[in-house]
Amino acid sequence: MLSLMYVSRAEPGITPEDVKGLAHRAAENNARRRVTGLLAYNSLSFMQLLEGEGAAVLETMRGIERDSRHSGITYIRQDERENRECPDWSMRSLLTPLAGVRSATVFTGTLPPQMELDTKILFTSFASSLTAEQARHHAEQSDRVMGRQREAGND
Repeated sequence: MLSLMYVSRAEPGITPEDVKGLAHRAAENNARRRVTGLLAYNSLSFMQLLEGEGAAVLETMRGIERDSRHSGITYIRQDERENRECPDWSMRSLLTPLAGVRSATVFTGTLPPQMELDTKILFTSFASSLTAEQARHHAEQSDRVMGRQREAGND
């Protein structure tokens, strides 16, 4: 069975609702081809795992390469695996980035239990990556929380 993973840059203006619709249509198409996988979107980029019979996965990928909603495809992995990592998902989408205490642990817990460790690490790392603006926003939120906790301790 072929396992293929890639990342790409999302075109500006894509919304989480667009991604949910895209994943829904992909799930319908993939079910017909017996392709399974996972699509993650972090408001800047996509990361996707496709798995199944080689010709079906490559045909699916050719369609993705022509899709104008993203560009700059970089292949992370294309290899043969014994078992599917997402056997029950014709295409599931996960919206990220993660922020907050234990969010990566929670995210990893939502991945299929049979998913290989290397794949879990890749998706969790992708989901945890923040743009500079997101990192600033997260830091500002953390500073506000810490300030409130300090003030509460001084009362």
